[in-house]
Amino acid sequence: MDQNVGIGIDLGGTFIKYALGSREGKILKENKIPTDSQATNSKILGQMAEAAHEMAAFARLKGYIPLVVGIGTPGCVDVERGFLKGSTPNFRFWSEVHIGKEIEKSLNIPTFIDNDANLMALAEARYGAGVGHKNIICLTIGTGIGGGIIVNGEIYRGSHFAGAELGHMSIKYNGLNCRCGGRGCLERYTSAKAMTDYFIKKSTKEGSPITNKNISVKDIFEQFRNGNRLALETIERSTYYLGRGIANFMNIFDPSLIIIGGGVSESGDEYLKRVKKVAFRYAMKNATDNVKIVKAKLGNKAGYMGALSFAFDQLMRNYKS
Repeated sequence: MDQNVGIGIDLGGTFIKYALGSREGKILKENKIPTDSQATNSKILGQMAEAAHEMAAFARLKGYIPLVVGIGTPGCVDVERGFLKGSTPNFRFWSEVHIGKEIEKSLNIPTFIDNDANLMALAEARYGAGVGHKNIICLTIGTGIGGGIIVNGEIYRGSHFAGAELGHMSIKYNGLNCRCGGRGCLERYTSAKAMTDYFIKKSTKEGSPITNKNISVKDIFEQFRNGNRLALETIERSTYYLGRGIANFMNIFDPSLIIIGGGVSESGDEYLKRVKKVAFRYAMKNATDNVKIVKAKLGNKAGYMGALSFAFDQLMRNYKS
């Protein structure tokens, strides 16, 4: 590996995860700090700048040259300007922010920004489960649902950087209200929050109120394995809607691979087995030929690894132009 390295930062609702690494995906150092989702824009920017300074200092101490910073953030990102357009539901104030300009000014290192789910998809395509595939659909199933689309090896962003919001495809036209302003969104039926909300609501309705409101998807799967009927119902509901959503993605995009990541995907083989069964049942036959549905491989590293890879791409494009 040569001495040129980059800094990747992944802004999440719970942690800011960040790392120092090479263009080839070798990670030299990684760390994380808690995220304050109620913080002002300036505080979050300050946290990201602090993380980048930490990695830059380590790089120089070890004789490396930090050439670039890549950042993944929730929300719609104008990649050309490094600008977060609009708001992000999981952050109170994180909206209309010139992230690239502010971080670049603090470090004096070229900085490039993209949507976090896009970068997760890019990382899985280049270093993880998607190696060898050119057309990929990537879903992260967590508190919400993030989506990334890789077409011919490149991130698909749409005409206004607003594409790939796969979690906000309406799966029930007259369904539950979603915080995005729509109704019946996939996220409202298949995310971790959707699963726990449904389980708690049904338990209360049936006269067995949940005393621990912090119940997790992991808890639901544990109760399912112990024979709990309501846990089974919750899992069946979630995997059914996710499978139907994936069937739609297969019909529209005809990918060779669908990657499922995020905390819910770690619930065991039973989860993915149920999703696959529904997806292949409802997708058109031609769209199911030679397509695979697999778990993500990179876990929590995908965000900053994708940010690193994307940043080096942008740096090289700017250099060539």
